Amino acid sequence: MSHDSSYKKFFSRADMVESLVRDFISSDLADELDFKTLEPMPTAFQKHGQTERRSDLIWRLQWRDGSSCLLAIILEFQSTIDKKMLCRLLEYATLFLEQTLDEKTSKGLALPKILPIVLYNGAKPWSTPCVYGKLSERERLAYERGIWDFKYHLIDIRHLEESLVDKAKGISAWIFRFERAANVQEMERLWRVMFRALKNPAYENLRQEIIIWLETCVLPVRKISGAKIVVERLKEEEKMTVVTAEMEDWTLPYINQGIRQGRAEGEARGRAEGRLEGEAWGLAEGERIGEAKGEARERIQVVYRMLAEGFEDGLISKLANVPLIEVQRLRLQS
Repeated sequence: MSHDSSYKKFFSRADMVESLVRDFISSDLADELDFKTLEPMPTAFQKHGQTERRSDLIWRLQWRDGSSCLLAIILEFQSTIDKKMLCRLLEYATLFLEQTLDEKTSKGLALPKILPIVLYNGAKPWSTPCVYGKLSERERLAYERGIWDFKYHLIDIRHLEESLVDKAKGISAWIFRFERAANVQEMERLWRVMFRALKNPAYENLRQEIIIWLETCVLPVRKISGAKIVVERLKEEEKMTVVTAEMEDWTLPYINQGIRQGRAEGEARGRAEGRLEGEAWGLAEGERIGEAKGEARERIQVVYRMLAEGFEDGLISKLANVPLIEVQRLRLQS
């Protein structure tokens, strides 16, 4: 399964689209829209004698005030930087408006407003303009308006501000958190918190799709060691019907703190040392960092010895006073 096809599945859900707009575009705009009226629109456009053009996803919906002018959300998913993205979206918007004019049902209705959104998950920051006016070196004069104001909203997933992702409450943010995770341990921790947050049966298909996406798209591309074992463990946990005490322990703020600390330490001291010191379960902070490092090293050594003796993970967790997920991570590395 490709990145694009996975994202098309994710954002074919109305609740995913709503959370995307609310958390990463504008909560005020989201309040004005009636997401219950979301309607998928055709994404293929072809004029006589021309090559077919196809966008990724287009949704159409109504405003809460009952306005006759609808809103069309054009979603494009990118894993690489496309310097022609602005032109592509301008073309899709034009073709969509022409198609709307041709529909018999559109008679008497105003043309819809267009909200273009690009979701980009590449490693390098997005570097091409999002506003049409920026493509020109000419000074913008008072009469230069209209098409010059065309722009798209960029969501550069891997380079979003930490605070923006931390405070996001919608389900689209979970996809972004997995994209931003530095290693397989963070992904495991995130999975347990997500399992708790999305344990409602309505999200069962979404959880399964996320596992498939991690297995076929994210982990192979990132070349993360031990990925196959982790995916199998997630599949087993997905079959569970209750949330265990271990899952309850891994709250999202705690994970986010550990991720940031781990990244900072890892970049400063190298990947191996960073995992040991910076990601020691996210406990090292401020004046306690030195003390936490020493204690973490001692506990890790105890866990390794017990693993070598053949103790079960649950028993090691209790005897060594180490979170079960950390025991499982160390077993994976041993």
